[in-house]
Amino acid sequence: MRWTHKAKIQKACALLPGGDILYRQIQRRYGRLNPDPFKRLPQHAAMLRRLADLGFRAEGARCLEVGTGHLPIAPLAFFLLGADEVVTVDLHRRLDTELTTAMIRRMIDASDRIAELYDGLVDPSVLNERLAALDSLPSGSPYDLQALNVHYAAPGDAARMPDEDDTFDLSFSMTVLEHVTPPAIAAILAEARRVLKPTGFAAHLIDPSDHFAHQDATITRINFLRFSEREWQRVGGNEFSYCNRLRAPDLERLFTDAGFAIERRLRTVDERSVAAVERGFPIHPDYVDHDLEDLCTTELEIYARPRAHANSG
Repeated sequence: MRWTHKAKIQKACALLPGGDILYRQIQRRYGRLNPDPFKRLPQHAAMLRRLADLGFRAEGARCLEVGTGHLPIAPLAFFLLGADEVVTVDLHRRLDTELTTAMIRRMIDASDRIAELYDGLVDPSVLNERLAALDSLPSGSPYDLQALNVHYAAPGDAARMPDEDDTFDLSFSMTVLEHVTPPAIAAILAEARRVLKPTGFAAHLIDPSDHFAHQDATITRINFLRFSEREWQRVGGNEFSYCNRLRAPDLERLFTDAGFAIERRLRTVDERSVAAVERGFPIHPDYVDHDLEDLCTTELEIYARPRAHANSG
């Protein structure tokens, strides 16, 4: 689908009463909304391996997810790894019970694949026990997920958690922060800093690319950097298409400003975008202070700890 067509559909759905339900149906029929857990689990396993290198263990941990989306893939993965509790917070109540129930069945049916994916990250006996508990769930509804100590807080605000200070071992998100306004990211990270234990971690996978390029190969992954802020807001300034267009240094600065020390950062630079800029792709003046690598970084992973405890655990 051409990106301009998708943008118009998203904008129309955002304006219509009940547009959220309509857009979900469009996604299920024509988009990528399906119950496949393996569209996310490999990324999650890679995140856990990097966290393990820094000293984090999922077993017994209390975890906070920012941005659930339609499927609680990562929360259920943490449950399988032995987490004591997972709280998953979303501004919008979009968890799809039918899809989640189907996803759980796929996870159970692919238990050998999951064991291989997380090999070395979980005791096999813990994984088998947790898989049995997952298999016994009546459904994937938020109510039934509570039996696993997976708690869905939506509508909820990750910048205003009811929890006491120093009570989580991990705060994380997976391709969420690019959809959040910069002031809201700052507030979310400040709150994460408050609720994380001094020995806790923040881990965030961020996709700072033009998401319209995911389904339209005619544009580069930095196509949105050609527009002014006003122009971009007209195109993508709604709840279904919003991307903040922050580049990697901008995002990293938000972490350090919130009191985190970045222990590890991983960037992927899109070579097609680099070639486009070198051939004269027009970058809006708002972004001229960023170098070529920053402009064309389209995948970013940030692993951080509260500054007072960084590099000491």
